[in-house]
Amino acid sequence: MDGAISELARPARHHLRLERLAAKALAAEDFIASFRYADRRCRIDPPPLAHCFVLRAEAAWRLGQRDAALADIARALQISPHDIGANRRLLAWADDDGRRQAARELLASDTGNSSLRSAMAVLREAGERCWAALSIYDSEIVGWVAWSGDAEIEASLNTADGSLTSVLDADPFHPLATSRIQATALRLRRAPSSAAQTLTLRLDRRIFRTYRLPPVATPPLRPRPASPPAERRDVDANDRAVPTVIVPVYGDVDATIACLDSLCRARAVGSQRGAKAPFQILAVDDGSPEPALKAHLQALAALQDISLLVNATNQGFIGAVNRALAQVPQGDVVLLNADTVVPPGFVERLMATAYSAPDIGTVTPLSNNGEFFSFPLPDTANAMLPEPEIIARDKAAEQANTAEAVDMPSGIGFCLYIKRAVLDRIGPLSESFQRGYLEDVDFCLRARTAGFRNVCAPSVYVGHHGSLSFQMSKRALVLRNFDILDRRFPSYRAECRAIETADPLRLSRAALEAMLPARERHPTLIVAGRGALRPIAEARARQLINSGEHAVILSPQQARLTFRLAATDGEVPQSLLLRFDSPSAIAEAEGEIARLRPARIEAIDPACPTAVTDIARRLGVALDRWLTTADVPAIAGLSNERVLAPSEAALRYAQSRKEQGRPTSGRQERIIRADGWSVHPLALADAEPERPCSLVVIPTGPSSQAWQAIRAVAHQIRASGKPIPIVVAGETLDDNRLMSFPNLFVTGPVAIEELPDLLAPHNPGWILTDFEVPLFGHPLVEAARLAPRPVAYRNWAGDGLEPRTGDLALPGTADDEALAAAVTRWITTS
Repeated sequence: MDGAISELARPARHHLRLERLAAKALAAEDFIASFRYADRRCRIDPPPLAHCFVLRAEAAWRLGQRDAALADIARALQISPHDIGANRRLLAWADDDGRRQAARELLASDTGNSSLRSAMAVLREAGERCWAALSIYDSEIVGWVAWSGDAEIEASLNTADGSLTSVLDADPFHPLATSRIQATALRLRRAPSSAAQTLTLRLDRRIFRTYRLPPVATPPLRPRPASPPAERRDVDANDRAVPTVIVPVYGDVDATIACLDSLCRARAVGSQRGAKAPFQILAVDDGSPEPALKAHLQALAALQDISLLVNATNQGFIGAVNRALAQVPQGDVVLLNADTVVPPGFVERLMATAYSAPDIGTVTPLSNNGEFFSFPLPDTANAMLPEPEIIARDKAAEQANTAEAVDMPSGIGFCLYIKRAVLDRIGPLSESFQRGYLEDVDFCLRARTAGFRNVCAPSVYVGHHGSLSFQMSKRALVLRNFDILDRRFPSYRAECRAIETADPLRLSRAALEAMLPARERHPTLIVAGRGALRPIAEARARQLINSGEHAVILSPQQARLTFRLAATDGEVPQSLLLRFDSPSAIAEAEGEIARLRPARIEAIDPACPTAVTDIARRLGVALDRWLTTADVPAIAGLSNERVLAPSEAALRYAQSRKEQGRPTSGRQERIIRADGWSVHPLALADAEPERPCSLVVIPTGPSSQAWQAIRAVAHQIRASGKPIPIVVAGETLDDNRLMSFPNLFVTGPVAIEELPDLLAPHNPGWILTDFEVPLFGHPLVEAARLAPRPVAYRNWAGDGLEPRTGDLALPGTADDEALAAAVTRWITTS
C-alpha cells in the first residue's frame, strides 16, 4: 500500500496509475484498496470513462455496498450505454427491469456466447420469443437470429426496386442453439441503391423487428461551393411559396394531439391576419401503434386541417421527414416534433428572422427544452408550461427580442425553420443516423459548410416536452450517432464547449427575463460569496426551500462588482447580471431587485456591496447579515438590520471577540442565534475494530492553509512511528505532493452526501476538520463536527463552548506545528 501511494505521488499519467492499481488490487482480492484507487480515479481529471465506474462498482459490490455499486453501473451506462462490462454486471446484479435493459443491450453488442444465452433467458422469462443482432455494411447484412419454439423466421429486404424475402432455417450447431432456443446465422447481400432500404424480420408472419438502412455507397458529403453572401439573393416575398410544417407522428397520443391542435389554432390566427393561411401542415403517420392517434389524424385530414402521409411501417424520424420533404418540392419547411406546443405567429416570426439576411439558412426558437436554446436555464430540460403560459412567454419574447438573430453552430430539430435554398443545395436529412438524434445537427453543419448561417430567433418561444417516445434509449442513440457526427465534423464538440462558455444567448434570455411579469413569491434574496462561502449560501437556500419559502441567490462574477441573479427553483431569473460599479448600473440593479419584491435580503458574504445595503434601505426591505467568517458584520444601527449567528460556535465567537476587547465593526448586542439553521450530523457506520482506523481530514476546500496544516500533521504522525492511515476527504492545492507521504491518501473532490459511502472502506477512527480559518455555517464543517467519531477542530469560540467528550478543541491561535503535535498526541494516546 505504501509503495503504491508513493507511486501515485508522481503526477505523470496519474489517472492511469490509479486505474492500474485498482485493477491489480481487485485481482488480488484487496477490495478496500481497489475501491480507494478507483474512487479517486472517478473524482479527478481527465473525466473518467465508463470502465472507471465499472472498476469502482466491482469493488463496492465485493464490499457489500450494493446500492453504491448499482449507482456506479448507472453512471457507466450514462457515459457508454453499450459498455459490455457494465451491462454484464447490471444483468447479474439488478432487479428485473434493470436485467431486461441490460439483456437487450448485451444482445446488440456482446459477442460472448455465455452472456448472450443469459440475456436471452432473461428476456424469455419476460415473454419475448425472438432476438437478433445485425451489423449493417454497404454490401451486406450479417449477424444472427434466435427464437424459441418451431416458428418460421422470414427476412425481407425492401429496396426501391422491390422486395427479397428469405426463410431462415435453424442451425442446430449454432453456438446459441439450445434445447429451447433455435438459432441461425444471417447474411444478406445488399444491392446498390440511392434510396434508403428496409429490413423486416417476421416471426410466424408477424413483424418483430424493422431496420431502416442507409443508401448503399452514399457519396461523400461535399456541398457545392457556396456563393458569396453578397451574391446570394432571397426569393422576393411575393413569390415565396407558403411554408410547410412537417410533423412526424408515432406515439404519445395526448402530447401529439395537443401539438396538432396548437398548430391548427396558430394557423387559424394567422389566416385571420392575412389573405391566405401562413403555413401548411403535413403530418406523417410513421406506423403509429396508437389507434386513437390514427383516428385523430384521419379526422383532421378529412376536415382538410392537415395533409397526411401514412407509412405502413415505422421509418423513424429521418425516414418520415425525408418522405415528407419529397412531397414538398417548393417553399420553406419547418421540422416540428410532435411533443411541442406552438404559439400563434411562430412560423411568421421564424420566417421574418430567416429572411432578415440572405445568408441565414436555418432558424431555431427558444424553448423550455431545447439544449443551447433552452430557457430559463440553457442546456437544461426546464419544466414544460401549460399552453396559456407558453403563449404569454412567447409574447414576452417577441417584445424583448424583436428582430434579433443570434448566430449558433447549429439548430435543433424540435422546431427548425429551413429555407428552400438550403434544401436545394444540400438535400434532405442524412440516412446515416439512427432514430432521430443528431441528424438535425448534421444537416445544419452541412448547411454551414455550404455557406449558410444557423441562427436563433429569441423572439419566438415554443414549448417542448422532449423525448416522450424514446426516453429510455435516447442516450445510447445519441452517443452512437455522435460517432458518425465526429467523423464528419471533428471540431463540433470543441465548438459546443466554447459556445457553452461564451453563452451567446445570455443577453437574449436576460432580456426575456426582464420582460416577464414579476412572480408573486416574495423570495429571500441571498447575497453569496466566493469560495467556501458559496456552499453556505446554497445551504441557506435549501433551508428556506425546505420550510416552504423561495430563494434567489445573488452570486459574484469574475467582473468587479458584477453579480448574477439565479432562482434556486430553476425558474426565472437565471441570466440577469446586476452591476454595482456606477450610479446608472446601481439604479438598474435596484429596479431588478425591486421587481423581485424580496421579503428580505440575507448577506452571507461579509463583503456584501454597500450598494446592496443602500438599495435595501431605499426599498424598505429588511437586511440580515450572517456571521460566517472572522469578520463580525457591520450593522448601520437600523431597526430592520440584524446579525444572525448560524451556530452556537458563531455566537460564542462573537461574544469572545467582544470580551477580549477586539475592535469590531458592528454592535454585538444585536447578534442573534438563528433557530432555522439545521445541521445533520455526518452519518458514519461503526468502526471495525479488527481493521486499522484512519484519521479523516475534511477541509473546506483547496486552500494554502489547509495544505500546510495537513502536511504538518502528516510529518508529525510519521515522526511518531505510528502507522496511522490519513485520508483527506476532498481536494487540496497539490494532492500529489501530499500523497508522497506514506499512508496518506487524497480522495479528490467529494460532495457532503457522498461522504458516508466514501469513508466506509477507510474505517474512520478520528476526524480533523474546521482547522483553516473561522467559517461558520458551512454544511461540511457543521456536519463533520457532529460526526459519531472523536473530532479535532480549532475552537474559535474560546472557552465559552465546551467540546464533546473525546473531542479535541484546539486553540484558534495555535500554529500548524502546534496543531499537528496536539492531533498526533490525541490520536496516539486514545
